[in-house]
Amino acid sequence: MARWRGSSRVVGRALICALLLAGADATAAAQNWSSTDVQLLHGRGFELGLDERDILTFEHASGWSLGTNFFFFDVTEPFGGGTEIYGEWYSRLSWNKLGIISEGRGLLQDVSFSASLNAGNGFRAYLAGVTLHLKVPGFSFLDLDVMAYDDRSDSDVTYILTPAWELPFTLAGLGLRFRGFVDLIGAEGVRERQLLAQPELLVDLGKLWGSAGMFFAGIEYQYWHNTYGLEGVDESLPQVMFLWHL
Repeated sequence: MARWRGSSRVVGRALICALLLAGADATAAAQNWSSTDVQLLHGRGFELGLDERDILTFEHASGWSLGTNFFFFDVTEPFGGGTEIYGEWYSRLSWNKLGIISEGRGLLQDVSFSASLNAGNGFRAYLAGVTLHLKVPGFSFLDLDVMAYDDRSDSDVTYILTPAWELPFTLAGLGLRFRGFVDLIGAEGVRERQLLAQPELLVDLGKLWGSAGMFFAGIEYQYWHNTYGLEGVDESLPQVMFLWHL
């Protein structure tokens, strides 16, 4: 099992600086593009906490002259008591745009320096590494994060591997999107290795009345092996999902 050890305090401070610098540069530069959506999910069968819950998600991605930024916030039980908030922020600097490498013509299109902050409800983790941007016909994007993962609840540092994708396609005249991600997080401290997968299949409802790309509905399936690093705690459940692209 691959693991890193050392001063997680130093790693944490370095990652904070990287995030702040990247965010400041992105704010100062004109955005090339941006995408924002709101999602509502409902599912039943969660192993920890409420068995049945609603999750309201705000998601934003944007590109600027040297890279991209992405963040989301999950608001659990937004319509009832016990509301919890969790968010992740990712900032990436493109090797192509920095002039380190030229744009790839094969499978590997670009590489980015990547840093992230994950936080919510007493949890905080810093991530840093690279993102491989792959060019595969038909996919809107296909990325692979290879990063160090520092959960601040202990002094260890481990790894996280995350493929993420979006594949639009048409079936029987319906516009569909198959998208999602898979997190593989190494063991760290008292926590076991985790596997979290959230693939989604969405139907473009807006296309049916002339507003393609605005309103989607479908299913998100969640599988989480060793939920929160707890050995033997596995989640496997579908969630009904609605998405409004702003």
